Amino acid sequence: MRLLLIPLACAVCGCAAVGPGSTAPRPLAPPPAPAVTNLAPYLATLGELVAADTARQSVMLGELQTQAGSNRGTLRYALALGAAGREGSDAVEAQQLLDALIAAPGDLDPAELQLAQAMRREFDARATRDAQLAQQREELDRRLAAANEAQARAAQAAAAENARLKRELAQAETKLQAITEMERELLEQAETVPPEQP
Repeated sequence: MRLLLIPLACAVCGCAAVGPGSTAPRPLAPPPAPAVTNLAPYLATLGELVAADTARQSVMLGELQTQAGSNRGTLRYALALGAAGREGSDAVEAQQLLDALIAAPGDLDPAELQLAQAMRREFDARATRDAQLAQQREELDRRLAAANEAQARAAQAAAAENARLKRELAQAETKLQAITEMERELLEQAETVPPEQP
């Protein structure tokens, strides 16, 4: 009975195809590894740019701009243009360049496209932050100007009040001198008038 169960079990489990005339299934080959994109040139450009002085940065940006005819050249230029840590960094223009690249990546590798997308998000965040800082700066400047204006008005009012009080003091001193003079004259007249005899 056991001998009958073995072929039946093999038929049910799919082992019936394995026999003296059949071939064993071959294991599937692993899919080929995706090609690795070298992003080191982009990172090296950023490192050189940030480490350079202002004059060298300007020269480097000019060189990168002339190479921006290809998608990779445009990516390199956009990354350098928006790089943080350098004077004149323009995250808004870099973001616009990256938007155009992302819309039409052309021959960019997937890793380069991912780099462009990541840096676009970073530039967008910086542009938003810069706009908020500019708005806060404008608000603070407006408040400072209003406070300065109020302080100037208060100083002007205090100066006007001080001038009024000085005028009143001068008038009071003049009146006091006049009264003092009249009092002196009266005293002098009283001394020169002979007393009446009874």
